[in-house]
Amino acid sequence: MLSRELWKLKVSLPGAAEHRDHLLIAHDLLQRENSELETKVLMLLQEFEQLNHFTVGKKTAAANLITSENTCKDLVPKIPVLGVDIQSLKEEEEELCPELGENMQKEVPEKAVKEGTFPREGQKEEDSQQNQEMTNEEQQLTLQPEEVMRLREELSLMNQSLLQSQSSGDTSEDSSAQYPPSGEKLKYQQEEVQQLHQNLHRLQTLCSSAEKELRYERGKNYDLKQHNSILQEESIKIKIELKQAQEKLLDSSKMCCSLTAEWKHCQQKIRELELEVLEQAQSIKSQNNLQEMLAQEKSKVADAEDKILDLQQKLEHAHKVNLTDTCILEKKQLEERIKEAIENEAKIKQQYQEEQQKRKLLDQNMNELQKQVKILQEKESLLEMTSSQQQIKLQQQKAQLKELENEKRISDEHLKSNQELSKKLSVLQQEKEALCEENEHLLKQFDLYMRNYNQKYQYYKVKLHRVKDRLVDEVELRDERIKQLENEVGALRQQMEKEKAFQHQITTQNDILLLEKRKLLEQVTEQETLINSNKWMISSVQSRVLVLDEENKQLQKNSLQLTQEVDLLEHIIKSIQIHRGEETTVCDIRESEVLNKIMYLPNSSFSGMGSVESAGSLQETEEQRLEETVADPKSLKSLSCSQNSEAGYINMASVKETHLIQK
Repeated sequence: MLSRELWKLKVSLPGAAEHRDHLLIAHDLLQRENSELETKVLMLLQEFEQLNHFTVGKKTAAANLITSENTCKDLVPKIPVLGVDIQSLKEEEEELCPELGENMQKEVPEKAVKEGTFPREGQKEEDSQQNQEMTNEEQQLTLQPEEVMRLREELSLMNQSLLQSQSSGDTSEDSSAQYPPSGEKLKYQQEEVQQLHQNLHRLQTLCSSAEKELRYERGKNYDLKQHNSILQEESIKIKIELKQAQEKLLDSSKMCCSLTAEWKHCQQKIRELELEVLEQAQSIKSQNNLQEMLAQEKSKVADAEDKILDLQQKLEHAHKVNLTDTCILEKKQLEERIKEAIENEAKIKQQYQEEQQKRKLLDQNMNELQKQVKILQEKESLLEMTSSQQQIKLQQQKAQLKELENEKRISDEHLKSNQELSKKLSVLQQEKEALCEENEHLLKQFDLYMRNYNQKYQYYKVKLHRVKDRLVDEVELRDERIKQLENEVGALRQQMEKEKAFQHQITTQNDILLLEKRKLLEQVTEQETLINSNKWMISSVQSRVLVLDEENKQLQKNSLQLTQEVDLLEHIIKSIQIHRGEETTVCDIRESEVLNKIMYLPNSSFSGMGSVESAGSLQETEEQRLEETVADPKSLKSLSCSQNSEAGYINMASVKETHLIQK
């Protein structure tokens, strides 16, 4: 059982080491992602600086100012969100660092159990690396609020520059209303608008990519938190398994003690059994001696019976001899002999009686011996049974002895392993005490670090409150500026209404001119003869008409391009409104109306320039014709007709342009 548990511990220890490696890899990935985020934030800062330079250099374009304001308004709330996300990532990394340290401290004693020694040098190196990482993170945390403050200062400068540019844009609009710009300025403004559109698109793509990356990194951080929770659960399980293994080791040590006591008790039993076996062998030897004595006594009894039979035969023979003696001497001898025989007989009788008594005693002894033999036989059978049982027991005890010897060997090995483990445990306890002291020292350092961090956090929090107050003031100023712009928009609407009334007057005049043109055409049919004489003048007028047609086509193309750009700007403004929410919808719609009106103004000014230029060219042609008519009074009528037709054509072109702009 102990070997299995130790094997399980050996198997689980490399798994814990692998988990530690995974945690270190995850920490490295977080650091890399954090560095990537910082680089992206720096890229955004660079782009903001480029936008600042770009907007400062282009103060005259009102549309550029509006679009840059919208982009800045959209990006201003995203910058604190990015800063908060970065701070949250830093806090998560700081949370992961102590967890990694705890896991390292938990896994190092497990490796020490596996290897028998505690890697102090590796731990010192890892502690130094962790301290370096903590210092780097502190530096990064101190740098990040400075970067946020720098960003906010740059944004405030951008807003100030935008307000200045708006004011300069208003002055430029007033000046443009007084003095219409040329075609080169229009092209320059169109190029600036395109560049601003491109920059806006780039900023939007960068913001969307940054948001996606932040979401992806938040998902990664959530996955890492789940992974850390799983690792903590596994570390808790490993702790429980270690406690169970320690309890099992204690149980095994207790079992070893009990086995040693049982082994000693078994040794005592074996000694007692050996003594019993010796006693039984001695009893068997005594029984064998008794059986030999019985056999000797049986042989002696048989010899005595044979002697008695011989004596009886001799007595009978003596009686026969005594009867047959014929001589008195012989009688005397016989008498003497009889006397002797009687004496002998008495002696013999006495002997016989003694022998009978002895025989009786022997019979009694025989009976007793037979009884003893039976008893001994019974005892012998019992002893044989007991000896067989004892042999079986001896065999069993020999098997038990072998098992006990094997168990003794195993217990000796376990005792040795327990002694080694106890030594290792003592070493581990000493190292654990050293680690506890180091951990207390690290906790004290961590408390100092946390106090410093909290102080810095409160300091930066106060700074953020100040910045928020400044931003609130700036927002109030911006709201006032928006109200001013709304008032200006109302004034522009009044101007538009006046322009519409003026356009209505122009249309009525154009209708009158058309009627006059019809009358003139009737007169032209009557005066074809005069027209044939003035073909050269008509061809010049036609060439001028073609030039005017080409100019009208160019103006139509420019107006279509401007309408397309206005549609794109409206689409961008709608997308920005969706992100910003319902609160800023009214403001954005008003700004888009102002944009459209500002975009319409240069077109009208351009058409005015074209009309002025065409009017100038017509005046020159009229002066030439007047000089010719001074020479030819007949051509006065044709000049008046051509002047009326050219004026009507110019008025119609201006009406068409106004209709296209309104569409």
